[in-house]
This record gives sequence, structure tokens and C-alpha cells, in this order.
Amino acid sequence: MLGALIGTAFWWAVYLLVFRRDRRRVRNGVLLLIALYSSVSTLSRLVSTTLPLGELLVVAGGALALLGVLVLGVFLVLNGLTMVRKEGRSLGNLLSGVAGLALLGAPVAAGALVLTLTPLGLGAGALVALLALHLGLAFLVFLCASVPYQLFPRQLATSGIIIHGSGLINGQVPKLLRNRLDRAVTERERQLALGGDPLLVPSGGQGEDEPRSEGEAMAEYLLEEASIPAERVRAETSSRTTEENLRFSHRILDEAGHQGPYVVATSRYHAFRAALLARGLGFDDEAIGGPTAYYYVPSATLREFLAILSYRKVWLAVTFLPSLALVALLIRVAVLGG
Repeated sequence: MLGALIGTAFWWAVYLLVFRRDRRRVRNGVLLLIALYSSVSTLSRLVSTTLPLGELLVVAGGALALLGVLVLGVFLVLNGLTMVRKEGRSLGNLLSGVAGLALLGAPVAAGALVLTLTPLGLGAGALVALLALHLGLAFLVFLCASVPYQLFPRQLATSGIIIHGSGLINGQVPKLLRNRLDRAVTERERQLALGGDPLLVPSGGQGEDEPRSEGEAMAEYLLEEASIPAERVRAETSSRTTEENLRFSHRILDEAGHQGPYVVATSRYHAFRAALLARGLGFDDEAIGGPTAYYYVPSATLREFLAILSYRKVWLAVTFLPSLALVALLIRVAVLGG
């Protein structure tokens, strides 16, 4: 038991050290997941060996965890319906519902395939189960990396604040984007209290369904609604992606005589990916996030997860190779056994 406690303390120490050094890393999620698993494993051993009916309590805890997965699946399906009702039909708005159906359906599909007792069925069932497990672990790593980043942002003294755009509604700033702008204004007030006077760069180009650029609409909000002095706002109106938001806004700030790192204001769910992209571009920026409507968070979080998966396609494929090898081995054993 002492060894388990030492091992748990070791993993927590490694995680805290790496997280403190740079919060903008996916590997932080891996280390936190290992630390959490070690903690749960050690706690289970303590409960099972020291408390009356300890083993029964551990089994009950495992059953509750499985029940929690089912409840999560149902919640995601209901959230998908809410998203469609409130935000309209689109692939992004359907994500949480699709994820809920997959969470509920994957075990059933895998079990049904295995019960066919054919080599192909066994292999397909194992493949479905392992793929679900692989994606589930990847999502847990993502959560373990992004949630602490959102909860414990690194506060910088900066001369520039970049504000990431999002879609306009009839050319006007909607609530989601307004929350990003308000978060930037709050950060500006903090910088003023530190003795600085940062330049605000609202960043976003014009979408195909938008009558004007997001940067222009955001600048108008800052000037008219937030009463920011005009000389402290410089709109960026050409970017189409988060990466372009960062690169083009850096160019504006650098040409204005400022030096990074800068603070990036966005939505809370988007902060980790924005920081990850900034790091990939060689910037030392840190991202901060404004609040988001509760019903919007699950789908938005899943979109962020899929976006980060697209940055790590090679690693995702490489880590799945052992699972493919196991499936091939199962099929071979089943064929030889038949």
C-alpha cells in the first residue's frame, strides 16, 4: 500500500510540475489522467482492505460509474435535441446527440457482433469496442488538458489583447461573441490596474452569410457599448480561421510597436485550443475565456475535441495500431479454432 501511495504522489508531482511549466500541452492531459487513475486505484485498495464491506463498496462504486456512463449518454442525446431546437439543424449542433447515441450504442453493437461467434463477427465486435475505448480515452485526455487550462489560466502582463471572432447574426454581435468581448474588456481593466494600457484587436473576417466582417462589428461594440477609446482598438478583418486570427492579429500588434506575449480572449470552451495553436505558431500567448450558455457547452466541447484530434491524426493512428494487431490476432485464433 505504501508503494501505491508513493506512486500516486509521484504522478501528481510530475503533473503539477509540467502543468506549471506550460499549461498549453496535450500531454498534461495524459499525466493528469494517469494521476487520477492512480488515485482512484489507491483509494479503491484502501476502501476494500480497511472498511467493513469494503469490497462491496468498491463494486458498488464501479456499478455507479457504469450507470453514470448510461446517464451521460442519455443526457447527450437530450442535449442534441436541445441544440437543434435552439440553434437549428447543422452537423455541429448534432454532435452531442450523435455522441450520446454512439456512447449508448457501441457496447450493444460490439456485444451483438461478438455473439455471432463467427471470426468476422468476433473481429468486428472487438474492433468496435477497442475503437470506442480508444476514442473515449482520447476524449478523457482532452478534458484533462483543457478543463484545468480553463480553470487556472496563467495571468500575463501584456500590451495587446486579441479577441477571437465568431459568427454574426444579421450583422450584429450575438451573445456568444459579446461574452468574448466583455471578457476582453475585463482583462483590459486588470491590465490598467497593473499600469498598462493594452491595444485591443478584435479579429475576424467576413463570412459568406455575413454582411460585414466580424472584426468590424466587434470594434463597433467595443467603441459604442464598452466605451473603449478609439485609439486603443485596431480591428483585424481578414482572418477566416483561429490560426489566421492569431497570425494576422500578431502582425497588427507587432507593426504597432508592441511585443508579445499577448492575451487571447475567446470563449471558455475554446481557450485551450486557441492556446495550443498559439504555441504551435511559436507564440507565448495565453488564452482566457468568457462564459457560454450551458446547453451549448457539450456540442462546443466535442467540436474542440474533434479539431484537436485533426491536429494529432498521426499520433491517434499510431496509438491505435496495437488495437488493430489485437483484432487481427483474435480473428486468426477464431479461424484456427474453428
